[in-house]
Amino acid sequence: MRLVKAAQMREMDLDATRKYSIPSLILMENAGLSIVQVIEQRFLGEEVQGKRVFIIAGPGNNGGDGFVVGRHLFNRGAFVSFLITVPAENYRGDAAVNLKIVQDMGLPYTVLQPENLDSVAVELKKADLIVDALFGTGFKGVPREPIASLIRMVNEAGKPVVAVDIPSGMEADTGRISGDCIRAKATVTMGMPKLGLFLDPGAQYTGEVIVGDISFPPELKSEEGGDYYLLDEKMVAEMLPERLPTSHKGDFGHVAVIGGTRGYTGAVVLASNAALRGGAGLVTAVIPELCYPIVATKLTEAMTFPALGTEKGGFSSSALDSIEQILQRVTVAAIGPGLGQEEETADFLEDLLKNLDIPIVLDADALNIIAKRSYLLSDQALAKQRRNWVLTPHPGEMARLCNTTIAAIQEDRVGVAAEASRKWGVVLVLKGAHTVIAAPEGPLYINSTGNPGLASGGTGDVLAGLIASFLAQGLDPLQAAVCGPFIHGLAADRIAERSGAAGMIAGDLLAEVAQVIESLTALKRGRS
Repeated sequence: MRLVKAAQMREMDLDATRKYSIPSLILMENAGLSIVQVIEQRFLGEEVQGKRVFIIAGPGNNGGDGFVVGRHLFNRGAFVSFLITVPAENYRGDAAVNLKIVQDMGLPYTVLQPENLDSVAVELKKADLIVDALFGTGFKGVPREPIASLIRMVNEAGKPVVAVDIPSGMEADTGRISGDCIRAKATVTMGMPKLGLFLDPGAQYTGEVIVGDISFPPELKSEEGGDYYLLDEKMVAEMLPERLPTSHKGDFGHVAVIGGTRGYTGAVVLASNAALRGGAGLVTAVIPELCYPIVATKLTEAMTFPALGTEKGGFSSSALDSIEQILQRVTVAAIGPGLGQEEETADFLEDLLKNLDIPIVLDADALNIIAKRSYLLSDQALAKQRRNWVLTPHPGEMARLCNTTIAAIQEDRVGVAAEASRKWGVVLVLKGAHTVIAAPEGPLYINSTGNPGLASGGTGDVLAGLIASFLAQGLDPLQAAVCGPFIHGLAADRIAERSGAAGMIAGDLLAEVAQVIESLTALKRGRS
């Protein structure tokens, strides 16, 4: 699903008027009607008659939408009252037109003042439903008093809230919340969904997000050519590789999972099994020789290969020569699960990256080593290889790679991921709630799957192996980076539905991943 920023939405509104001659008042009317439809279907049902609806309407177009909503609900028999945030004469444009209609119909409204907050709180508690038409997509910063107090009262009233376009207090482009923000039960976003609705912390305030139809022509809201997309089943299913009846294991690639050190062999095992469950034809776990007996015992379907190691159980700086024969046979590498950060291991990783000319997934300690050797991300001699690298940092690893703080990363996950991807020339998977996937060129994707059950050791190793498996099956780095997190998260969601998110462990994902892939493949077959 295509997502837009606030400026893009404003341009689309203008195009609707300039290119298609749709008056802005018609757009506002349609916006209000789409909200009324959601209110009837999800909240009031057929019992609109006699219901109390309290509408908070700011002076912008959001407020105008709110006036349209109130008018139509009143016509259907609801008791509607409005709270406006500035005197009526300060409303302008289409919002002023619709406020005048409300006035002419004799509908009650109150102007917000610090001294009438107590009476507003009483009205909020009497309401069956609250409509938040306070701020629009142009809002930035922190709500000021008395509006900040009003927002807190709405949240404390304990009544369902429908937000118009975006919950008031949230920034539309980033999901950033710097002060008080409306917590909505549902958000009806107009025309096209806004990017910030699907980014934390904003995504925690939206409730169900419904796109309201405001009569944009199909060409105007085309899914093609967008800058941002929210992943869905249809999109991912179309990317999945075909598996023909005549296929054999050699058609699905050979993944080398390179990692492991003393005490961290489980990471390699999880990544290797995930690569197999994702559909790779062959998988070889490449581990230091001291760890070899442990990993070889744990892995049945994957092959194992020992590398020259150190006394501490990591990779020797001379390990590259000892694994040359296996590297000549593999088509993809996943490097980093349980790798460790010994200086000799770091030397080995640098040699490996300079000599491998195949798609590579870099995760965990591989990223921590690169953070200390940042020239690997800027060396022009590696620019061609980096086009086939997929980096999968969590916010802490990303902060180290960018030499900043986790807070700075989380403040603008989309902007940070896009800039780093362009700067380094890699595909980047910034993990976390609503994982962000960015490539140097092309659109940026937001993952829509996953839950807190993934906040458990080893789930990142599963993701690294999964992405590597899709690379091995012929997907390009961006496609593999898109499919991996979506399928990984959807597997977690299905497990959580059956048995809850608490207590979910990485190994639970492995069998579920295969079932998710099969269901998506069936979806693809059904449309072909």
